[in-house]
Amino acid sequence: MHTGRDGEGARPVEGAGAGAVVLADGRLLAFDDTGAPGGVPVVYLHGCPDCRLSRHPDDTIAARAGVRLIAIDRPGYGASDPDPAGDQRTLADDVVALADALGIDRFAVLAWSAGGPSALALAARHPDRVAVAGVACGVPEAAEPEERPDALAAEMAPLVATPGMPVDLARESLLEGKDHHYRSDLASVDGLADHLAAALSTAVAGGLAGVERDLREMATPWPFDPVAIAVPVLLWYGTHDPIAPPAVGEGIAARIHDARVDVVESSHLLPLVRWESLLITLVSEFERKEPHASQP
Repeated sequence: MHTGRDGEGARPVEGAGAGAVVLADGRLLAFDDTGAPGGVPVVYLHGCPDCRLSRHPDDTIAARAGVRLIAIDRPGYGASDPDPAGDQRTLADDVVALADALGIDRFAVLAWSAGGPSALALAARHPDRVAVAGVACGVPEAAEPEERPDALAAEMAPLVATPGMPVDLARESLLEGKDHHYRSDLASVDGLADHLAAALSTAVAGGLAGVERDLREMATPWPFDPVAIAVPVLLWYGTHDPIAPPAVGEGIAARIHDARVDVVESSHLLPLVRWESLLITLVSEFERKEPHASQP
């Protein structure tokens, strides 16, 4: 782990977010690199419609947990270019290209909601790089493919978010239709509502390409087999989550050899209200799998 690798197909650039790489096909992948510089690398994959900023507002928590947090803008969100032909497999390869460019060998991954399937694809596709995968409130696989997923995604995306939406509208969108469990969790973390509103505004500042891709993927069976996952998978689901209830996690875990589901008292905001606990658990599992890992 942590042994340097020469970036193959990706090169660092400046000018987008805290950092960015140009991938082999010329696309820009933006990311934040925060927390403890010498800590356990954890790649964070946000939900929909979100961006790299859609995480806990206090990055000192990651540092305290011994985590080097690499939070990316998934393609089409924030400062990352769209990938119209991409899916969960191509995002998995994008993450590995980013890790190569950053000189990171082994890492953990933490995903929220719509980012969950990509975390599982990453674990299935690159077991030599992923030590442990964590998924909080991950969305389920479509049982049957939609006949016109592209048209459906284009039709539904404007109902999910407004391109270029200002922060005040984003804040209204966050609260629209939410129950008291969600609102209570949102209020329980200082500054979280304002932080997520700013993140949502940033996510769709350049359009809805990322939202359309997520909606298309939600309507399409996964292009990978969870049975192929050979690394530990930790799944967290909330008791008060109407979007991804615990039964979703149980169904996913049943298809993975080494998976564990923890059901906790929470809404769909589970990873943000239990951020430190999730990071500490991932670090513990990483160190169990990589007992001789050395710092750079």
